[in-house]
Amino acid sequence: MTATPAPDERPVRDRFWPGSLQGRILLIVLVALLVVQGIQVGFYVYDRTIGRSAIVADAIAQRVISVVELYEAATMPERRALLRAVNTRYFEVGLRVTPPPLPRQSGDRVAQEIHDRLEVLGDRPFGIWTMDTPRGRGTLISLPVAGGGWLVFSARAEPEDPNETLRVGAWIVVTMLVLALVLWAAQRTARPLARFAEAADRFGRDLTAPPLPEGGSREVRSATRAFNRMQERLRRYVDDRTMMLAAISHDLRTVLTRLKLRAEFIEDAEQRAKATADLDEMQAMLESSLSFARDEAVSEPRAMVDIAALLQSICDSRADAGGDVRYVGPDRMAFEGRPIALRRAFANLVENAIRYGGGAEVGLRGDDGSVTVTVADRGPGIPDNMQERVFAPFYRIETSRSRETGGMGLGLTTARSVIRGHGGDIRFLPRDGGGLIVRVDLPLSVQVA
Repeated sequence: MTATPAPDERPVRDRFWPGSLQGRILLIVLVALLVVQGIQVGFYVYDRTIGRSAIVADAIAQRVISVVELYEAATMPERRALLRAVNTRYFEVGLRVTPPPLPRQSGDRVAQEIHDRLEVLGDRPFGIWTMDTPRGRGTLISLPVAGGGWLVFSARAEPEDPNETLRVGAWIVVTMLVLALVLWAAQRTARPLARFAEAADRFGRDLTAPPLPEGGSREVRSATRAFNRMQERLRRYVDDRTMMLAAISHDLRTVLTRLKLRAEFIEDAEQRAKATADLDEMQAMLESSLSFARDEAVSEPRAMVDIAALLQSICDSRADAGGDVRYVGPDRMAFEGRPIALRRAFANLVENAIRYGGGAEVGLRGDDGSVTVTVADRGPGIPDNMQERVFAPFYRIETSRSRETGGMGLGLTTARSVIRGHGGDIRFLPRDGGGLIVRVDLPLSVQVA
């Protein structure tokens, strides 16, 4: 049974907000960069339209005014020489007896701005037109001059700076370099936090994990120091608890031994048998508790394990002892973990299935970066309201798992502790046709401490 993922109930605005710090930094910088570049593009467009129109109009108008003033101040021979001298590829002028047969005024923004600037020449009946010529879009200007006749000007804007394309390319390259630099900086900023999270996860599986190197921003270094201090305090606490348990074990064994000796002097045989049974049960509970506590405290080094061979070995051992057990899965599968702890956890699960379910079918498969182990039986199963309680130490379902059947109620507790120590978890599933499936999911990407 696979749980259906809950729908994303976050507000719509939060769904577009990246979950990682690196993504958030990139988004913030990208938005800021887009705003700045948008403003620059706005200025560029203005300069290319309105701004450039004003510049072109002013340049043409100034040349027209200069030619008119020089023409009217010159003698007749000088006027002809002047007209020849001022003609260029983009600015031509000629003398006509009558104005061109065109409307008085027509044109675009450039023509209008030229008209406004030419008003300094006085109240002259000049005309301005915008025309498309074989050489490109141009402006035609005609105005009367002193001495008779009309000067007709044909002006076109000079071509743009040939380096304009190069500048646009350089702008794009600089923008990409800035984005690359931001990406590098965001990754560098987020990396210490990623290491911090990995260290916290690793410490949850291994109390002997080395301290986290301090690096990153001041806040991250401060959090790292606090984490390392917490890790050291927890490690000392566990070491102290282990030594305390060893002392309790020694003292209680001594007391129990004395009580057993004294129980031998009880004259009533029935009471003597009951007292001895109670003492044996107390000793078994003590040994189980101490063994569980020691397993929790002692850290076994990680190593590469053939988990398929490990499960087959457990199944073969139980089958040799008369248990109904079989293995279904691949012959080999590599996994990184603590071999002894894993053997104990899976052995407990198989033993429970044999003891309370009549037999065990052990399955193994690996997919999507994880390993899944299943232990199925045909027993009475576990009610839903007890599936979490059975992991509590010494808890048993009385109808099927009483002390008469054996065990101290620590098998599932130990198994889940080991599995969670490897970053995985255990859950119970109903089996078709009756019975229980114990499913263990373990991630393949467990870090080596």
